[in-house]
Amino acid sequence: MNRSGWHLRAGAVVFAWLAALLVVAVAHRFVPLSGWLLIHLLGLGAASNAILIWSRHFADALLRRPPDPARTAEVLRIAAFNAGAVTVVVGMLGRWWPVVLVGGVVVGVVALAHGATLLRQLRTALPARFGVTVRYYVAATACLAIGAGLGVAMANSALPGDIHERFVIAHAAVNLFGWVGLTVLGTLVTLWPTMLRTRMAAGVEVAARRGLPALLTALAVAAAGAAAGSPLITGAGAVGYLGAVGFVLRPHLDEIRRKRPGDFATLSVLAGVAWLTGSLAFAAVALATSPTWPAAVVAAGDLTAAVLAGFLVQVLLGSLTYLTPVVMGGRAATLAAGAELERGAPWRLTVANAGLLLCVLPTPSLVRVAASMLVLVSYAAFLPLLVRAVWRAHRNRDTPSTPGQPHVAPPRRRLGAAAAGLGRHRRPGSRRWPASPWPPPDTPPPRRSESRACTSCPTRSRSRPETGCGSP
Repeated sequence: MNRSGWHLRAGAVVFAWLAALLVVAVAHRFVPLSGWLLIHLLGLGAASNAILIWSRHFADALLRRPPDPARTAEVLRIAAFNAGAVTVVVGMLGRWWPVVLVGGVVVGVVALAHGATLLRQLRTALPARFGVTVRYYVAATACLAIGAGLGVAMANSALPGDIHERFVIAHAAVNLFGWVGLTVLGTLVTLWPTMLRTRMAAGVEVAARRGLPALLTALAVAAAGAAAGSPLITGAGAVGYLGAVGFVLRPHLDEIRRKRPGDFATLSVLAGVAWLTGSLAFAAVALATSPTWPAAVVAAGDLTAAVLAGFLVQVLLGSLTYLTPVVMGGRAATLAAGAELERGAPWRLTVANAGLLLCVLPTPSLVRVAASMLVLVSYAAFLPLLVRAVWRAHRNRDTPSTPGQPHVAPPRRRLGAAAAGLGRHRRPGSRRWPASPWPPPDTPPPRRSESRACTSCPTRSRSRPETGCGSP
C-alpha cells in the first residue's frame, strides 16, 4: 500500500469519529451521557487515532526507518485501539463496568505497545538530531495508559464520591496535557517551521530536550495533587507545566517573527496553542486560590470548553488541514486539496475563537448558546471541505503542473523536511542555510546529488543532501 492510500484509509477512521462527534453535538439533548460522549468522541476517538497514525509516521521519518509496506502491525494496533474505544463507549452507555474495564485495558495495552514500538525504533536507529520528538511520543503513550486506568476506575460505581472527583481531575490532566499536550509540543519542533515555510529557529531542539523532564515532573505533581485532593499541589503542578510549555515554545517565537502565520492551518494551530497557555494560566490561579477541593473541581470544570474546543479541536483541524494535502501525491493534487481546505478560513477562525471567548466569559445563557452554535458550525464546516479536498485531489492526481501556478513544495519534500531534516544549523564557514522545504530569499537552489536514499520518501529515489528528502 502506498503512502497516499494508507493515509486516506487511516484518515477515514478519524473522519468517522469526527462525524459521530458532530451527530452527538447536534442531538445532544436526546442522547444519554452526551457531555461524556462529546469529550471522549473527540479525545479518545478522533484525536487519539490521529496521534497514533501521525506519531508513527513522523517517528519513521525522523529515525529514517522505512515503514512496513503491509503495515500489518500498525493496522492491528489501530483496529484494536478502536475496538477498545468503542467497547468503552458501549460500556458507559449501558452502565456495564466490566465492559468498560475490558475496553479500557485494551486501550491501555495498545498505548503501551505503540510506545514500546517507538522506543525500540529509537534505540535501534542511528543517532537522529530530532529523536527528542520520538521521546515525547513515548512519554505520551505512558500518559494515555495511566489515564485509561484512571478512567476505568472512575467508571466503577463502587468508587466513593470524593475519590471519583479527585480522579476526574487527574484523568483529565494526564490525558489532555500528557497524551495530547506532549504529542503536540513534540511534533511542533519540526512541523511548525515547516508549516510556516521558514527555517527552524536556533535552540528549538535544545529547548524541547530540556523541557521534557520539566513537563513530566509538573504533570506528575499535578496528577498526584489531584489524587490527594490538594488544590495547592495541583495548582503548583499547573504552574510548573505552564512554565515548561513556555520554555519549550519560546524559540518558536523567532520563527513567527520571521514568517507570520497567514493560512488556516498555521493560524488554527497558533490559536490552539494560545488557548492551551491561557487555560493553564487560569487553572494555575484558580486551583492555587481554591479553598476546598469541591471549589477546585468547579474551577477545573470551567476550563472544559477552552481546553477541548479551543486547544484540542483547533490544533487537530489545523494539523489535518496542512497534512492532508501533503499525502495526496502530485503538485496539482496538493494545490487543489489545499485550496478546498482553505475555503472560508477567515470566517471560520474568527467565528470559532470569538464564539469560544463568549462561551468562557460570564455572558448571559442565551449568548452562550448562540455562540456555541456558531462555534459548532465553524468547526463542522471542516468535514465537507475535507471530503471535497480528497475528491479534488483524486481528480487532479494526474494533472500536470502549469507554469503559472504558485509554488508549493511537493508532498515528499514538505513532509520529509517536516520530519527528517528541517532546520539544520549552518556549520562554521558554510553558506548553506538550515534545511527547509522553502529556501530563504536570495538563496540559489541547491544542487542535486546522488546521496543516500531517503527512508521517509516512499520512492526512496535521489535525494537532496540538505534535507535527505526526495526531489520531485
